[in-house]
Amino acid sequence: MVRSLLKDVFVGESLLTRAAVRLIARPGPIAMLLLVRDEADIIESNINFHRHFGIERFVVTDNGSTDGTRDILAKFERQLPNFIVIDNPEAAFMQSELVNRMIRVAKQKFRPRWIISADADEFWYPVSGHYHTELDGRKNILKCSWHNFLPRSGVEWQKFDDIGDTPWYHGGMSKLFCLAPGLHGMYTGNHSSRSIPRIIASSNNIRVYHYPLRSYEQFERKIVRGYRALVNSPNLSTDVAWHWREAHQAWEEGRLRTVYEELGSRPGAEKDPTMADLLESVALRNAEPAEFEMER
Repeated sequence: MVRSLLKDVFVGESLLTRAAVRLIARPGPIAMLLLVRDEADIIESNINFHRHFGIERFVVTDNGSTDGTRDILAKFERQLPNFIVIDNPEAAFMQSELVNRMIRVAKQKFRPRWIISADADEFWYPVSGHYHTELDGRKNILKCSWHNFLPRSGVEWQKFDDIGDTPWYHGGMSKLFCLAPGLHGMYTGNHSSRSIPRIIASSNNIRVYHYPLRSYEQFERKIVRGYRALVNSPNLSTDVAWHWREAHQAWEEGRLRTVYEELGSRPGAEKDPTMADLLESVALRNAEPAEFEMER
């Protein structure tokens, strides 16, 4: 009973936790964390996109890339003062451990007010043009909905405009924009955080545009390497990354291309040209950061 009471007071939405959040959950510097492996086709666009919208602090862990991703990161590391790259070539599946290390590094090096733990295939788009629009002291966690692009054979991923659900990725899933003070870690997938307190609200401003399937070649590489990481992690629950296991079986049976094509032809897709237009813009390609009042 005492433990439950303490949890309600210090973790839940009590008067005490609301008062604490009201004091600190205000606009301020944002740090983005990225865990990447073989993302050379998208990582530069990803970083430039978020720089364009005012994020200036990055901690990136390269998990043994062999496709040129590490060279791209090295370029940013040379050019940007607040850009840290951590090398971790370990082949095992260690997402939570690596993300939580980046949280510690970001807090130590940058002292951010907010943290986004993202993937290389996610573009966190603030509809208002500012990430701080909803940071009003009433919550310390924002749930930001996934908008998943369906692949189209023969079309560059930058031109995808079909949003839809697959058995593996669906719009009901969300990622978290977290207040750095009180953030103690992320769970696998970055869909849930270990935050104290936990006052959560859904964002109407930030959309997480997701490009998990960009070409068949990228899809195949992701499945094969991802499955190897699972094999190298024998203590991992079979519920973790179950879709990699399922897709790898299809690859072994010679059915993976068919799976890819079926994922791209699912019914119910909605047209959304927002990202295609943004990625095509000259301003974004040149990554000229906009002027933001609160995030510098």
